[in-house]
Amino acid sequence: MIGAASRENMSKRQDTTDAESREDSGQSGLPASLNGLVTMRMVAIFSLLRRTEILAHRRIFGLSEIEWHIITLAGERAPFSLNRLAALTMKDEGQLSRAVKKMSARGLVTRKRKPGGPEIEIELSKDGRAVYETMVERAISRDRWLTADIAAEDLAALWRITDTMNRKARELLEEQHGLGA
Repeated sequence: MIGAASRENMSKRQDTTDAESREDSGQSGLPASLNGLVTMRMVAIFSLLRRTEILAHRRIFGLSEIEWHIITLAGERAPFSLNRLAALTMKDEGQLSRAVKKMSARGLVTRKRKPGGPEIEIELSKDGRAVYETMVERAISRDRWLTADIAAEDLAALWRITDTMNRKARELLEEQHGLGA
């Protein structure tokens, strides 16, 4: 949980960043543009890559966005229940159930009733595993291509920075869970 001191430090840093952004833009007194935020630049990169992958996965594998998300999660964390899948994706169980049924009909996932209960366990089939492995190979190639012109020391710094930001983002998520969100 982020305490009052952390929030105060965050606020002071933001005030400094806002002031610097206003000075840079020559718009004294106006709030800084969202484009000046590191997180927004990261979101923009993520959005471009996500859109690229949605198109590629549709073209190459015939997968919708939710289906490739399920394959990715199943490749990394299966078996899991539909409830767990809903928690991981923050998507509606009905929507997920329909996608899983379609994927099962296509032979990409298997659905088995858990012993002693109504829950269904979902995992990749042999064909689904092959799709997942191809997706991983593509992700590795894309990552290498995107980072090819970045110096090794800059990549090391990027890893340190993103690890720190990831840890802090998890703290914010935990705080939101604590607030009942």
